[in-house]
Amino acid sequence: MAIIVTDIVKEYGAYYINAGQNMDRLKRLLLFGRETNKVARQIKTNDTVYRLSQSNITSLVQPFQKTWTPKGEITFVPNPIELFKMKVDLDIYPDDIEDNWLGFLASENQNRKEWPLIRYIMEQHIIQKIDEDLELQIYYKGVHQAPTAGTAGATETSMNGLQLHLQTNAKVNRLTMDPLEASTIYDQLEEAFEQVSEVYQNTPMLICIAPKWRRAFLKDKRAQGFYDISDPGQIDDTLDFSPAKVKGLPSMIGTNDLFITPNQNMIHLTKKGQNAATFKVEESKRCVSILTDWWEGLGFGLNEVVWTNVAEEGETPEPPEP
Repeated sequence: MAIIVTDIVKEYGAYYINAGQNMDRLKRLLLFGRETNKVARQIKTNDTVYRLSQSNITSLVQPFQKTWTPKGEITFVPNPIELFKMKVDLDIYPDDIEDNWLGFLASENQNRKEWPLIRYIMEQHIIQKIDEDLELQIYYKGVHQAPTAGTAGATETSMNGLQLHLQTNAKVNRLTMDPLEASTIYDQLEEAFEQVSEVYQNTPMLICIAPKWRRAFLKDKRAQGFYDISDPGQIDDTLDFSPAKVKGLPSMIGTNDLFITPNQNMIHLTKKGQNAATFKVEESKRCVSILTDWWEGLGFGLNEVVWTNVAEEGETPEPPEP
């Protein structure tokens, strides 16, 4: 990673003068944290493919007769969720900051990996940027591609995200509905929930959408006129007369997608997951290298209890019935 100090040198000069500058004067743009994994059931594993199985049993009860008439079958269906290995490789040349205003992040220590600059970059940038990359580019929109040898791969190709899963899994239920509209979204989400199997309509559910659509839902709920707007606590993220809550996920920013599933049906898998915030720091000559790697995967325990407006891959969504 190149440390770009061009503007610092232009504004403050190509020399270091101790004028009392310190880390309090270093400001960075806000970064998104991880949210999608927080609404999922967390499972740590040593597997690279987490193998689940769904079991179903047919009806058993029958009218009585003395003759033995066995009835019933149990079926087991595999449901594997793949984990993907991802990494961070970062090279830093600390000397780039020594002869300018940022020189207070340097040190007389010959071991450059001990300079304050390295700790600052790890604590204030790398951990948060990993979280943002995962949330905004990977958890929902990611599509895995094997990297080209010797070339750093694109962030969004690190693993398959939930959107691809919704597009390609034939067992997911497709909702019949118009594209989301801010002025009608409350009614749209009610109508979408009505398409959830009645077996699950008393089960706590998540309705997952982009944050802007969650805000639109709250505004439209307020506009219904049934709430005391002087008491904002009445206008929450629940869908009236249901155990469903509307959850805005940053990972879905830029989409008009939604999916509905029971709480904890979404599964977030990690292998060596702690490494996303734990780094190995190496020094070679005057270069400091920061590296780590870990595994993650996202999926659903039961695909048959997921409802979405995302069209199945290769199909054009049918227009809603009049």
